[in-house]
Amino acid sequence: MGGRINMKDLRYQKTKTAILRAIEKLLQNKDFEKISIKDICEEAQVSRSAFYLHYTDKYDLAKQCQLELIETANMLIKERVIVKRKDLMLTMLNLLLGKERVMALLISSHGSSEIQENIRQVMRENMRKNILPLTDLKFEGPTEERYFLSFFSNALFGIIQEWINSGQKESPEEIVALVDKNFLFEFK
Repeated sequence: MGGRINMKDLRYQKTKTAILRAIEKLLQNKDFEKISIKDICEEAQVSRSAFYLHYTDKYDLAKQCQLELIETANMLIKERVIVKRKDLMLTMLNLLLGKERVMALLISSHGSSEIQENIRQVMRENMRKNILPLTDLKFEGPTEERYFLSFFSNALFGIIQEWINSGQKESPEEIVALVDKNFLFEFK
């Protein structure tokens, strides 16, 4: 009985991996808005019903990729694996180069502006909850904090997007060094 469950889990995981590889490949040449479920299924060589076992639609697929990236970053912050601002940025860039490649492509010029705005909002909220408490920054009120978070999250998003759109020619370490020269705070 245990073997069947494992086989089922393995099939489920293989299907999910095939879907992620398919969307990754499609996003390299096609805008997210122009990619259909049919395109994804054909590229992944899976049925539509198999796709819908994993995701409600392509936006759900994008959201799940986003949540995985944020959860990984949050875990590393909470476990204090990330103890400096540089570590956070380096970790995010390496994740986008590696297992979070679909997320990188969604951030690129082939991504959806709706998804990109959602990512910016999640970044702002994540910074407010998980990053600001690790800094010595003090704000005179919620308005000042809101504008700081907007500035910082949009700046980081813009840097990441530019890096992805320009073909990731620089190493994550080079990008982090460039950003590090220009930001005004450090973690406690």
